[in-house]
Amino acid sequence: MKWVITQDQIDNGEAVGKGTFKGDAAALPHAFRLLDDDGEVYYHGRSSDNSSEAAFQPLDWAMAHAGCTTIQYRNGSTWETL
Repeated sequence: MKWVITQDQIDNGEAVGKGTFKGDAAALPHAFRLLDDDGEVYYHGRSSDNSSEAAFQPLDWAMAHAGCTTIQYRNGSTWETL
């Protein structure tokens, strides 16, 4: 699975570009966001998958990097927790 962080809400943009994809993020079809246990959004990103076990890869990174506990993928105009 390919994914990339497109917005960093907590580290002055330091995490932008982190992930497994090095290219135009718009090429990845699925928008996601990563949140802490208080529901605060830390990162936004894009990925190539939003439904398999691999769709948790950005959360695995964000847990270790910043303590994120939740990943949500956009479904139309709403966010759904995986």
